[in-house]
Amino acid sequence: MLENKIKPKVEEIASEYLDGEALDNLLDFVAWMREKRMTPTFANKSSIGVNYTSRICYLKLRHGSWYIWPAGRKKERFHEYVYGFLVCEALKELVSTSLAPCMKGCSHQCNGGSGYTVTVCGKDFENKCCCCPVRFHNPDAEALKIIKKVFEKTT
Repeated sequence: MLENKIKPKVEEIASEYLDGEALDNLLDFVAWMREKRMTPTFANKSSIGVNYTSRICYLKLRHGSWYIWPAGRKKERFHEYVYGFLVCEALKELVSTSLAPCMKGCSHQCNGGSGYTVTVCGKDFENKCCCCPVRFHNPDAEALKIIKKVFEKTT
């Protein structure tokens, strides 16, 4: 279906990438985004999946998984969005395991490729990406409730 549409809506192609609970959670999150006027728009397609952007985050669909990268188009607000997740006690465990590592060869070249220290609820994590440090992979319904609350506080 993607090849027939230049810029498909997430809902139009989600079932090509996901099924079951992951699909339900993605569609719920996208419906919430639209309700809150944070509509995701098509960004690009690559060999590994499809990317969408909004004013609060990036959505990335891969075969069998999806991601939320808090960031969005408003670069001046980027740190507010990310900081909300770094201090959220309810998401402490999920955020700690969702931090993106900085790797040699990464296009961001964080700190010359050696990454930065990211602090989550008072605990430091070394060698993390400064561009999009928090990346939620296949968040479940409970995590999405909290993620939505954090986004609502920062918008």
